[in-house]
Amino acid sequence: MSEESTKELANRVSFEQRVFARFDSIDARLEKLESRSYDTKPIWEKALAVIVETGLEVGELKTKVEAIETKVGVIETKVEAIETKVDVIESRVGSLERDVAALKNDYSNLHNELVESQRDFKVKLPRRIDLVLEVMIDNRDGWRAADERLNRLESKLA
Repeated sequence: MSEESTKELANRVSFEQRVFARFDSIDARLEKLESRSYDTKPIWEKALAVIVETGLEVGELKTKVEAIETKVGVIETKVEAIETKVDVIESRVGSLERDVAALKNDYSNLHNELVESQRDFKVKLPRRIDLVLEVMIDNRDGWRAADERLNRLESKLA
């Protein structure tokens, strides 16, 4: 280390002068900034006008969005009503399908019964006709025999 505790500065300006010089420098900078701010005032005014205009446009868009949301709400309500009606229709169609299936089953049963009845008639009807003819022939034979008896009795009486 050197023996000198402080070094003499070549420029011997007092501390106060240096502080005041620094303040003057700051003042000069502030004045420069202030002059620039006056130069930017029209820019800020335009920016503010654009911001206000954008705010108005956003307000209009918000109103339109709210109107659309209202319409969407109405549409959703109508869709729910349609879905409810479709559910009712599906239920009714299901019921009709069950009824048609039951009718087909009934028709099938009736058709089978009719086919069986036709078979029975084809088999039993000739037998019954034969029985009726036999009865008629027996009756005719009985009538002839009765006529002959009557004729004999009449001839005996006469």
